[in-house]
Amino acid sequence: MEIAEYIVKRGLNLGADDIIATVINSNTKQIRFANNEIVLNTEWETVDVEVFLSVGKRLISSSLKNPSPSETFLSVSKDWNLTKENIDKFLARMIKMAKMIKPKEDYYGIASGNFKYGKLKDCYDKRITKLSEENIDFVHEAINAALSEGAKRCAGVLYSSMYTRYKYTSNGISAREKGTRINISIRAFREKDESAHSVSVSRVLKYFDPEKAGKEAGEMVNEYKNPVAGSAGKYDIIFSPMFMANLFNYMFYAFSAFEVDSGMSFLIGELGKGVANNNVTIIDDGRLPNGFGSVLFDEEGRPTKTTKIIDRGILKTYLHNTSTAKKFNAEPTGNAGIVYPSFWNLVLEKGDSSLEEMISEIKNGLYLTNTWYTRFRDHRAGDFSTIPRDAIFEIKNGKLGKPIKGIRLSDNMKNILKNIQLISKERKQIQWWEAEKPVLAGWVLCKGLNITKSSK
Repeated sequence: MEIAEYIVKRGLNLGADDIIATVINSNTKQIRFANNEIVLNTEWETVDVEVFLSVGKRLISSSLKNPSPSETFLSVSKDWNLTKENIDKFLARMIKMAKMIKPKEDYYGIASGNFKYGKLKDCYDKRITKLSEENIDFVHEAINAALSEGAKRCAGVLYSSMYTRYKYTSNGISAREKGTRINISIRAFREKDESAHSVSVSRVLKYFDPEKAGKEAGEMVNEYKNPVAGSAGKYDIIFSPMFMANLFNYMFYAFSAFEVDSGMSFLIGELGKGVANNNVTIIDDGRLPNGFGSVLFDEEGRPTKTTKIIDRGILKTYLHNTSTAKKFNAEPTGNAGIVYPSFWNLVLEKGDSSLEEMISEIKNGLYLTNTWYTRFRDHRAGDFSTIPRDAIFEIKNGKLGKPIKGIRLSDNMKNILKNIQLISKERKQIQWWEAEKPVLAGWVLCKGLNITKSSK
């Protein structure tokens, strides 16, 4: 906090109007595995410094990533005087560059207030900070569970981490939080084109279950034998939580007031209107217990909260920081991004169905368990395509049919939301490299979507 406070006070002395300093100290352990064996076991510690400042509504941000103390002046030691001198140089460069930028007239400052942050539930576990050999055991548990269900090979990655985040602002906000995370991503394989994927994601050990993740991947790949090329056409589709997490990660931009203001969102002009089926409620919960993205405060230092974005099909709000809220005559939602408001944990409220009930509803459909290569053809309209990967099954007359491959989902995000018919009671928290921001979602049945052939 001493570093963050010095940056802010010195930045004001050098001419900044607003300034925010964030210092994040983190320690991360990583294990990678392939062909059922650990191939990498490593650990690293970082100190990252992020600075935002404004000069006459000219905005600039800069950061120092993975610095060493001697290079980036972060060590409170015998070299502290040198540290101050070099921080001064860094800030002076930022302010000089800011003065070259055109003013952003719709910038209205940063959060101000005497905030109380409370506590997050199940987001810090001291045991995770002490993990070492246990991480190797977790990987073996996942691999062995997958092999016992019929997989032949497994690959993936496990991360465990701890962090402390400090924030100091020119509006008098001083905040600190600490957290832990642990997650495993495992893909199970049999023969060529036969694969399945599962994850376990948690902030505390009591909800982390690598064995279950391995078992799920193994069970799916054991059913996914000898897939054949699928056919283009209109299908009723069941999406798994893995698939929904990917869709929401690509859909979320439309909820940001920045994208609405820039003319890119497919939800422009839709506030107060029905944008989804009336069984759909989507929430951003920055304080979700055990939420992988839960934090006490946003990038301005404003407390995070629970925000209903879509309530029973009706678009209730966009995600706002201080400036977008002022421009839209709305309230900040605790989602800064100083420039780009974004979600912390996107939550799809649970329904009242089971996966088995969904399958029984379908005469001609597909069950899609995962996807990648999601791309937009038109952000403003919401037109996109994505390539299902891993286990894919036909559904015929209420039963799972043959495994298939080689298809592409080519449709529209608004159409997806409008045609969600059933949502499961059971939900799963998902985060991996194709769903970087965490999502809590269940299985979803969506009617009448467009499938084309894929060249992948």
